[in-house]
Amino acid sequence: MAQKGSGSTPHGRSGNGHDDDGGAPRHPGSRRESPEVYRRRRLVAALAAGVLLVLVAVGLVSAVAGMLGPEETGDAPAPDEATASAAAASQEPFADFTPRPDESAPASESATEGPVEECGAELAVRASTDRESYAEDVQPVLVLTLENTGEDPCRVNAGTSRMVYEVTSGSDTVFDSRHCQAGSEDAEVTLEPGQEESARLTWNRARTAEGCTEAGGEAQPGYYRLVTSLGERTADPAPFVLE
Repeated sequence: MAQKGSGSTPHGRSGNGHDDDGGAPRHPGSRRESPEVYRRRRLVAALAAGVLLVLVAVGLVSAVAGMLGPEETGDAPAPDEATASAAAASQEPFADFTPRPDESAPASESATEGPVEECGAELAVRASTDRESYAEDVQPVLVLTLENTGEDPCRVNAGTSRMVYEVTSGSDTVFDSRHCQAGSEDAEVTLEPGQEESARLTWNRARTAEGCTEAGGEAQPGYYRLVTSLGERTADPAPFVLE
């Protein structure tokens, strides 16, 4: 009588389909990868992605450079050289410029180049005072003015030796600069056409007499006239008031 077996199959498998060693079932063609191989594959993929990014960046830079145009090198001058060139260029249009002579200058210069003649009828002499009326404590300033009314320069002796200031009241001579003049001198002056020269004398209101003797103290309040002269030329009287 035949004995029953333990239930094993002819290929050494148990009746539940597992190998005899109790492991999981093995499918034909399946192979499990090791962790080291998996890590190498990830590293290679990361390097490839980095190279791709670099290539993309280089392409972008090249595209921007192409839009901006080619870079100019060696043609642009240094800042100092550019400034100097600009300054030179701005001055070049006037490098040979000759100023136009003043048309009025030659006439004046040519007129004074030769000998200047003595003033004649063109010399005007005027008398004036710095005010029309003077308070009791104010001293009048007597003014003698010379003017060349001609068209050419002329010369004149305008020294104190020829100047006279005379203050009168009616027929009374109250003050005469020659009465007490300590000294006198000559002074030749050249007057250009239209030029004026003035000499001023402050009067202390004292009456004078020939020889600089006392003539009665101070001038009294009233109306007076100033007459000035230079040599033979005498000015028209200039009236003023002493209060």
